[in-house]
Amino acid sequence: MFKPYSTNALNEVLLLFSGLAWSAYTVNVASQSTLVNPGDKYVAYCNIPGQGALDIIQNLKVKWFHNGQALTSLCEFLSIDFTQKYSCKVLSPQQNNISLELTVLEVQKADAGNLTCEVYEKIKENEKYVRDDLVAMKSVPIQVREPIKSMMFRFDPSKNEYLTLENNEALHQVEVLPGKYAPSCEVTGSMPKANVMIMMGDKMMQGRIVDMENKMGTQFVAEETEFRGNSQVNVMCSAEVDGLPNSKMERTYQVVVRQRDPKFKCTNTSAIVNNKRHMITCEVYDLEGISCNKVLWQKGDTGEDYEPGSYNNINVVCKEVDNSKIETTLEILQVTAEHFKTPFRVIYNDPLSQTKEYQLSIPQEKPDSEENKHSNSAVALQTSLVFLFSIVLTVIF
Repeated sequence: MFKPYSTNALNEVLLLFSGLAWSAYTVNVASQSTLVNPGDKYVAYCNIPGQGALDIIQNLKVKWFHNGQALTSLCEFLSIDFTQKYSCKVLSPQQNNISLELTVLEVQKADAGNLTCEVYEKIKENEKYVRDDLVAMKSVPIQVREPIKSMMFRFDPSKNEYLTLENNEALHQVEVLPGKYAPSCEVTGSMPKANVMIMMGDKMMQGRIVDMENKMGTQFVAEETEFRGNSQVNVMCSAEVDGLPNSKMERTYQVVVRQRDPKFKCTNTSAIVNNKRHMITCEVYDLEGISCNKVLWQKGDTGEDYEPGSYNNINVVCKEVDNSKIETTLEILQVTAEHFKTPFRVIYNDPLSQTKEYQLSIPQEKPDSEENKHSNSAVALQTSLVFLFSIVLTVIF
């Protein structure tokens, strides 16, 4: 018994004069779905209402065509080779109603196109059949589902950087400054068009579908969303073809939103060889959430690192002044000539911020010259004599 289906459920009477003879015959062609997966069966039905089986046999010819190639007369295949690709049967008719079921076996991409049911009326003249006139026809499309061919996922539209299917499904880290961003994801090549969405963490981002000119695909553009500094979140493009198993494609950014670059202000006085306790003090500031455990000093010639603590001839201390400023001091317990040849660096290293460093050298204080020494001695002697003369005058008077 023929039952109506959701797709192309009804074909009205074709009373056309272009290629069709005038007739009151009608044909309905339907399928459960126009879309089919590769390797599955595709079933279509041709129904001729108002005609009994005997009427059709005596007065009509019904033929199936696939992409223009004639397959059957009623359900008799025109070539035995067709039986490897198709099957056909007449469904148990109701009174004045008959249906033909044609099945395409193991559908492949090349089978995409149309199945057509044509109805011909046998024309008699002088009690003889002289010709067959096409009086009704209807087609139903075959669309073979296809997977996604390409993906282009951008986090920052202002940069020519994106993830594609050539990238693996691992997290791809990207560092950005705080601000508003509108990620976009373009997916092409599938049949039908894929469903595309962008997730931020476990929430779907709001956005819109943008028309892609001259492309069989879908582009989803998320609404501008605030990404705050000192944070990290996964942003994922997910695309899938409805009804096609294992068609889901996902690519993910691990978005690291760093703060502004920290600033440095250092005090570094001159030092003298063999003097003790030379200190260099630096403020690292203008960075919210700054922390002493992300600061270290480094000796330039050896690359030796000094985190807060005590070392051979060097002490490093750090204190947090407030939420956006720290103060760190490097103390050299005994200054040697080598310390003037090697720069020191104070480094701030944070996964959510770019590594920043400030380099400085210890200026050497020049010792007094011999001339300065004699001048200073003369001044000291003159001062002593004046003081002695003053004492003598006091005693005399």
